[in-house]
Amino acid sequence: MNISECEWFNECFFQDINFDSEFFEHILTLEQLNDYSPLSRICAEDPLKSKGLTKEEAISRSITNGRNIISPVSRQDSLKKFFKQCLNTFRMFLLIAAVACFIIYGLDPKRTLELGLAVFLLIVYITLSIVSYWQENKAFKQVRGFQSMIPTTCVVIRSNERMQINAAQIVFGDVVCLSPGTRVPADLRLIYTNELKLDTSWVTGEVEPLEFHSKEVKKGVSVLDAQNIALNGCQCVHGNGIGIVIRTGNQSIMGKLTTTMSQDKGRPTKLDLDHRSFVRFINLLAIIMGVTTFLFGLTVNRFQHIIRTFVNGFLVIVVANVPQGLSITLGAALIIIARRLSKMNLYMKQLDVADTLGTITVLMCDKTGIFTSNDKTVTDLWFNLEFHKGNKLIFLFRFQCAYTMEKMRITGIFASEKWKEPYDVLPTSGAANDQLSILLTVMSVCNKAQIESIGSGSLAQWSQLSQRFLDPVKIKPTEENVGSGGGDFFTIHRGQMLDLRAALQYKHITGNPSESALLKFAESITSVQQIRKKYDILMEIPFTGQRRFQAVVARMKSDSVLEDEEKYNLLYIFVKGAPEELILQCSRIAVSGGDEAYDKFANEGHSCIAFAFSELDSVKCDNFDMKWETLHDFDLCFLGMAAKLEALRDNIAKSLFNIKSAGIKCFMVTGDHPATAATVAKQFGLIKTTENGVDKQSDLKNSVIHGEILSKLTPQEWDTILMQQSVVFARTTPEQKLVIVKECQRRGEVVAVTGDGIKDAPALKKADVGIAIDAIGSVFAKEASDMILIHSDIKTIEKGIEEGRLLYGNLKKTIAYTLAHLLPELYAILSIDLVTEIPPSIAMTYEPAERDIMKIKPRKATSKLVSNSLLVYSYLIAGNIIAVGCVLAYLSVFWRYDIPIRDLLFSNDNHWHPDALNLTTSNGLLFTASMQVTIYQQATAAWHITLVMSQVLHFWTCTTRRTSIFRHGFNNLNAIFAVAIEILLLIIFIYTPAIQQWLNVAHPPAFLWLFAPAVGIALFVYNEVMNSWISLNGVKGESSALSSKTWTHYRTIFF
Repeated sequence: MNISECEWFNECFFQDINFDSEFFEHILTLEQLNDYSPLSRICAEDPLKSKGLTKEEAISRSITNGRNIISPVSRQDSLKKFFKQCLNTFRMFLLIAAVACFIIYGLDPKRTLELGLAVFLLIVYITLSIVSYWQENKAFKQVRGFQSMIPTTCVVIRSNERMQINAAQIVFGDVVCLSPGTRVPADLRLIYTNELKLDTSWVTGEVEPLEFHSKEVKKGVSVLDAQNIALNGCQCVHGNGIGIVIRTGNQSIMGKLTTTMSQDKGRPTKLDLDHRSFVRFINLLAIIMGVTTFLFGLTVNRFQHIIRTFVNGFLVIVVANVPQGLSITLGAALIIIARRLSKMNLYMKQLDVADTLGTITVLMCDKTGIFTSNDKTVTDLWFNLEFHKGNKLIFLFRFQCAYTMEKMRITGIFASEKWKEPYDVLPTSGAANDQLSILLTVMSVCNKAQIESIGSGSLAQWSQLSQRFLDPVKIKPTEENVGSGGGDFFTIHRGQMLDLRAALQYKHITGNPSESALLKFAESITSVQQIRKKYDILMEIPFTGQRRFQAVVARMKSDSVLEDEEKYNLLYIFVKGAPEELILQCSRIAVSGGDEAYDKFANEGHSCIAFAFSELDSVKCDNFDMKWETLHDFDLCFLGMAAKLEALRDNIAKSLFNIKSAGIKCFMVTGDHPATAATVAKQFGLIKTTENGVDKQSDLKNSVIHGEILSKLTPQEWDTILMQQSVVFARTTPEQKLVIVKECQRRGEVVAVTGDGIKDAPALKKADVGIAIDAIGSVFAKEASDMILIHSDIKTIEKGIEEGRLLYGNLKKTIAYTLAHLLPELYAILSIDLVTEIPPSIAMTYEPAERDIMKIKPRKATSKLVSNSLLVYSYLIAGNIIAVGCVLAYLSVFWRYDIPIRDLLFSNDNHWHPDALNLTTSNGLLFTASMQVTIYQQATAAWHITLVMSQVLHFWTCTTRRTSIFRHGFNNLNAIFAVAIEILLLIIFIYTPAIQQWLNVAHPPAFLWLFAPAVGIALFVYNEVMNSWISLNGVKGESSALSSKTWTHYRTIFF
């Protein structure tokens, strides 16, 4: 990470962290460092003799400054997270109902039913809070990776003794020893190094370790770019070193980044806002209905029996209007969705972020890792004014190699003789070989990838054969000359070539995918080890996003130039980088036509890398400052280019089509050349532009935009770009990625962004949904994100979007289904809501998606989970239909005993309970107290049966909102099982004697079961008519998405 990148981090993301103003130790000499921390007793002349702090001073500093611990989430924060679950908006319904039940029991101790329900509600409330906390904490642990970078022990020098201590006991001024395999326990200023290399992937995102030294650096160099500062969490992979602790715990760079990125985004999710709105509505409705009923009861009872009227007229109504089962259903739904996504290796920090993923209108993905597999292969070379296929060069070389091995009578690797097909081969020219040899040298030396041990193979034999590109060999294979070995003719069969190919490919190469591809290609033609042995690397400038090149300064070893010892004083600079930049910086060019070759490769979808070199003298090396504007001083000679191809992931086109069909804009962000990015995007159907390439002054209506023009765009130009369905942003830097996110959000878009490194953290943090890809250096990307994707596959993101939409749709169906019983329900509400209706409500979460769920546009940001139309449907339409059925079933019991309705008015005080007076009806019938209780209990059972069975039938009509139930089907086995449980529980409640007494019901007449089917038919007819209307009018033109006018009208009259 260079200086400009650090400044951008401070300005755009870590505004409260100013690294460069807080760190100054990297510019101090060892003498100055000793003066700054004299108690560390550093020996500037020989750092190995440093004595370190005394044990007493270390203890004193530990007491004063605290332990070396990074604690972004303390124990108190964990408790806050648990209490946040307890105060969940929907879950508060349970607590309100429980408190109301306790009040009812307190006012009337005879009502033990309410006491039991209050206890049950509290148990459910606490259980749900614990389960939700556990599930969210489990997912949260998946995205917290910085702890694995913190060592548990380390070696320090105290009182002139080396000792191993717990890393938490490290204090400022401690002298720490580093050796291979150990992690840096705090931020260190190195005072001694011996070929020290550290793995800094958590900062750079690069797999290759960097070399570190103990010399002071110039003023103006950022601490993140200073190679005499070992940052907390880096791992020593080679050599050893000694450093003095300059920052510990949360004061270290890792600590500051962790603390900053662990903070919440500061904005609630859409689902949380919907929760709060719905809770306010239900609370207001419950209070209004309770007060109204209470005042009506007082008036009817002539302001007598105030306590009983308050209990029955206010508290019971409040409890009845609280959908207790809804909180259980919502909690279960979120947990189920989280488990589904985790099985697809997609983890969430907050459970309700799944709903936000379902609302996104823009999906911004990196090309590498999402659309391509990050497995790169060198396919072509351009040098000496010619295009060369990489596989042909390798093939030619293997023929030459096999011929030479036969001439040397090395036949051990030739085992197969079953193939006899000869090949004609044309030799390459000597001039081409010379230039290719230089190109392979740059490709091998200016490369951080490594070739691991090849085991028991004949390495020495292979090195002899491939020290340099072999002399051209005239090969003219004929069937007659097989095995003759005479003259300059020799036949090589395919079986021999396959055996030779296997012998040349058992080497394992590790490193960055781009550099590994280059090294793999070079190793297929020559011996990279032999080339690297010829040079000592004196200086190396790594590749970064801002400085798009890598350079090394190397000296040829003396034993490699025995014929000309003067060449030992000659230095070389080898450079590889972005072709369009490198061509401009070269003062000499080995061949012409580089721009045309680059365009050809780019238009074929290849990413290109160019190579250059120059000869230097020792004087220039002393003041070597690698910036783009100074490369002209080194008289670089442009050599050629290599074209690399990344394999596309499987089924990208299908997933991308589904996402675009869902009305979601798809943006691809890449650092590739615009022409390369455009070609790749065309291959999997992201864009359909016919342009061959795009330059920096391209038309803004084009689908491919160069990153350099983003800072110059006006708001109107941004509107033109972002209104497109698909856009490719090429040559884009991480800061430009953040700008794109902000511009999208300014226009009301809901943005999801993918990223895999610390530089992507700002965009991930700013996005509505940040999706971190599990990769090298992704620790802090995970910290800044909302989700983590273990396997980078766009199909998983597509499935996550579908699950988010399904969650929202099924919650609306569940709420519509649950709220429909609140209006007709009076007393048996709690047993219905908490027991009989929970199974089908949860089963609604397993309801499969409707066929067009990924063909409709994302819902508007202003849409509500509990919309006005949903409330109208639940309360006024479905609720009234069910209420009418329940009232008729209730009254039918009295009609069965010939009790006129007018005799029921104002009879509750003196009748229908065990101590009731005898009732004489207007038609002369006499009913004793026991008879009245039986009739009342049967009527209550009738109400209960009609309500529950009507909801059973209503459940199926709620499973679809746009298509007919016959087309949607009955494929949800969980729903069938849940409905069966609901009916079974109803039968148990109605016909079990012990429960009958508790619920105050009795065996009802059989004919009462007929009312529910009538209610169900009425609901079925209404919903099917609405679904048919939608099917006929919802699709317009060729688009499968519902028109906004039709959809608005639909929402007004339906849920």
